Amino acid sequence: MADVSVIMPNYGYDRRLHAAVDSVLAQSEPVREILISDDASPDGAASRLRDDFAALDTAGVEIRVLETDTNGGPGRARNRAIAEAKGRYIAFLDADDAWLPEKIERQIAFMQDTGAGLSYTGYEMVDEQGEHVSYFAPPERLTRDDMLRSNSIGCLTAIYDAGRYGRFYMPTIRKRQDLALWLIIIGQLGPAQGMPEPLARYTRRESSVSSNKFKAAAYQWRLYREVLGMDVISASRNFVHYAVNGYAKHR
Repeated sequence: MADVSVIMPNYGYDRRLHAAVDSVLAQSEPVREILISDDASPDGAASRLRDDFAALDTAGVEIRVLETDTNGGPGRARNRAIAEAKGRYIAFLDADDAWLPEKIERQIAFMQDTGAGLSYTGYEMVDEQGEHVSYFAPPERLTRDDMLRSNSIGCLTAIYDAGRYGRFYMPTIRKRQDLALWLIIIGQLGPAQGMPEPLARYTRRESSVSSNKFKAAAYQWRLYREVLGMDVISASRNFVHYAVNGYAKHR
């Protein structure tokens, strides 16, 4: 069993979460635990999820459903789970997404071989019907400057070594909290290391690539200016790279 805690934020009772959990339970090397952190869902989702998973044969993998008192966004929900995680390695997965069966086995072996504090893999993009759209193969090494210009670490692929380097938490901003976390970790530990081959499956929803692209750009600008404290010139320079790389990544 891999000493991995899987962090899954949740809001609302969504059956897609079950498919994501199934992909974790289907790993060739089982994880230690799955922590589903409910962000104050108004429909009693946390209680219903507890009932669902209590009846599920998890083959020794512990599933815990946590609750927050007030809605604070996915970053805060993830932080609640990170604080309670028992595993050495902290991994992330959202309800829309899934892992391929060998992801944990191969990625943890990679981290042990390289000593990487933060690692990631490539992933396949699929549409809402599960049909293939494209593959994303990130570089094998990512510096802070690289990440300021393009977030090449898919949250569904990231794992960091909390046992060796301590716990890192996401800034509690509503968007781009994952990128902010990678920047924090890389800033302290040095470049992240990755495996370009796709070991996860990301669902690309039409709303996320059309109507929300301007909101995403606004949050990226706020990350530069408000969270990282960049001056206008530095923020503008990185934002241009972000816009160009984002278009190439999602076209």
